[in-house]
Amino acid sequence: MQLPLKRLYEAELRGTFAAAQLGLEGFSRATAESGSLIPSWVGGVPVLAMDHYPPSDVTDPEGGVQFFYHCHRAGGLEHGHVHLFAHATRSGRRSRARGDRPRSSADPSHLIAIGLDARGLPVSLFTVNRWVTGGHWLDAPTALGWLQRLTPGDVPGHASSYRWLAGFVRMYLPVAERLLRRRDRWLDRQPDRALAMKDTRAEVLSSARIDWTADLQRLEAECRSRSVPVP
Repeated sequence: MQLPLKRLYEAELRGTFAAAQLGLEGFSRATAESGSLIPSWVGGVPVLAMDHYPPSDVTDPEGGVQFFYHCHRAGGLEHGHVHLFAHATRSGRRSRARGDRPRSSADPSHLIAIGLDARGLPVSLFTVNRWVTGGHWLDAPTALGWLQRLTPGDVPGHASSYRWLAGFVRMYLPVAERLLRRRDRWLDRQPDRALAMKDTRAEVLSSARIDWTADLQRLEAECRSRSVPVP
């Protein structure tokens, strides 16, 4: 799924380009420091299916978000994926943490997942059912609000990868919104929402393949074609 660049107003295009530059800067730093995003989380240990990397996750207590990398799906382009969460109450408001961990056993709540290939390049975005990650179920507008507010925070040891994550997510907000709304429409069609959220046959509720490198090139070309200033 390509970014819908033609539909963006000029201000939106500028914001998307700034987000893309932020993500690219974080990716470049992580690559220079560790070789790619994946070893920046994994280090030099063997990658074991279902384990979290880093083991204690990456948490931004100020911004109220948390993420980790893991792998468990063999085949295809994906090596593993990043799960991004919000420390949120049932209503979607910020849930204050104690130390660097979420306050409630129901936290954190899932926002979006990003598939990466073996080189650490993002290749997909997807949403999952509630049983996969637990936490409160945040509807599409609430989850999107969290994604829109995502900014790099103070996370020692993972500042570069968090910078990539914040920029990448903001760059792909139109795609994330489409996937979150598609996820919610699936749930709305179910006769029993509570049972549907526990249905282990339904894991990934919406997904999209992406080409980050191509979208970065398309974004720069679109800015230049509209005479939007770019560095």
